[in-house]
Amino acid sequence: MSESVAASVASVDALPAHEAAKLFASCCGSTAWVQGMIARRPFQTLTVLLREAEDLWWSLSPDDWREAFEHHPRIGEQRAAVSQSARASTWSAGEQRGAADAAMNVREALAEGNRDYERRFGHIYLVCATGMSAQEILALLRERLGNDPATELRVAAGEQAKITRLRLLKLFDTSTDVPPMISTHVLDTARGRPAAGVAVVLEQLAADGRGTPRELGRQVTDADGRVRELVDPARATALGAGTYRLTFETAAYFTTAGVEAFYPTVSVVFAVTDAAQHYHVPLLLSPFGYSTYRGS
Repeated sequence: MSESVAASVASVDALPAHEAAKLFASCCGSTAWVQGMIARRPFQTLTVLLREAEDLWWSLSPDDWREAFEHHPRIGEQRAAVSQSARASTWSAGEQRGAADAAMNVREALAEGNRDYERRFGHIYLVCATGMSAQEILALLRERLGNDPATELRVAAGEQAKITRLRLLKLFDTSTDVPPMISTHVLDTARGRPAAGVAVVLEQLAADGRGTPRELGRQVTDADGRVRELVDPARATALGAGTYRLTFETAAYFTTAGVEAFYPTVSVVFAVTDAAQHYHVPLLLSPFGYSTYRGS
């Protein structure tokens, strides 16, 4: 398949395994991920493919994640530790354009930061750098140096998940609407642990603000307090930019815990401006208050 022509999901579903593997490997360098994507065909729609790609990624081991990291060049460099395809190399260069255009002192600081990061964590500094300036990339690197190794590994894995999604969107024909990826993580700040078993409903609000909201998914947070993809593929047609609402059914959660709470539900309304991005909306919850923010 030509590297200048967007693929269709149907055509990739029908490809011989070794040819499909080359396409998937340009999006993520984990052998286990590529093999898993081959095994999960047919996808039939891009919505299902994106969901399966995300689910598969988070089911992999830390060693699989580290293998994927090695297929990226260091920020500010051109060559990865492991050979990349021409397509992946082109994408990497584009993703790091902000770092490539940086002033010399910023490039030197990035090189030093890369070395410090690798000494601390044992793998390259990975960030979804699309649209970021060199100064932003450097500031984030310095901030993440303060993480403990286990936390940072998951942060880096999250960055790889973003990169994979963006590359899949580049690889496939997105002339039809692609649903945004929306996830959440609920933390019980009063008890200092994830809030498992919280029912969460995702809706898209009417453009005029007066029509009936459209329900897009209904999930329950897992043992880690997460819902990794709130959009139900069966309801994901014709989605895109717009206003969305997450409703957390907190009364049942606190009742089960034997705790009196002030808010029976928590609603978070937010704007999606680019459906190609991942929108992560965490909730920090206590019986008498809550806060939220745009996460990563």
